[in-house]
Amino acid sequence: MNKKFTEIYNSIDIDMTSAVSDYKDPFHLLSLANLSDESPHIRTVVLRNFSMSKKIFEFHSDIRSPKVEQLGVNPNFSALFYNPDKKIQLRFSGTTKILHKDTSTKKRWEGISNSSRRCYLGPYSPSSTIEEDHPNIPEDFRFGDPKKEETEKGLENFVIIQCEFTSIDYLSLKYSGHSRCRFDFIGKNVSVCWLAP
Repeated sequence: MNKKFTEIYNSIDIDMTSAVSDYKDPFHLLSLANLSDESPHIRTVVLRNFSMSKKIFEFHSDIRSPKVEQLGVNPNFSALFYNPDKKIQLRFSGTTKILHKDTSTKKRWEGISNSSRRCYLGPYSPSSTIEEDHPNIPEDFRFGDPKKEETEKGLENFVIIQCEFTSIDYLSLKYSGHSRCRFDFIGKNVSVCWLAP
């Protein structure tokens, strides 16, 4: 890669890695799209892990969520990140893996706060029709965090959705002229080209 491509590649790695732990970072939230029954679906999820060397990023979900079933049938995804301060858009595409009841999910579960764990204890399956507005958190924990032992059954519903990306489309918006390129990953090889913005 030439110097400019290397700078962009490294900036993506740095920005995405720092966004994992910084909830105020615009890249901490992403829009993930997939296709199911020829209908598009899109939702906002939280970035929980990123590795440029492994070509993955991850977010958490509930095994009962429709997106888990959809991605199980058609694992292809497209993800959109946008930083309005830097005016940088990143589009990732590739395929997903659903990690459930394995060593990686158990290890990640250990690092999740009790407050966040209660989200996986909901009495209703995500997206199911309910009779009245309900936060889908057990009543006992709505206004206080459960004890760790009270959260353990939530592990049954906890999944990591691992997104293995095969391309990154980078767009930098500037008054003087936008700049766009695409990185494609095939095995350990990286190819990159400029694109018309």
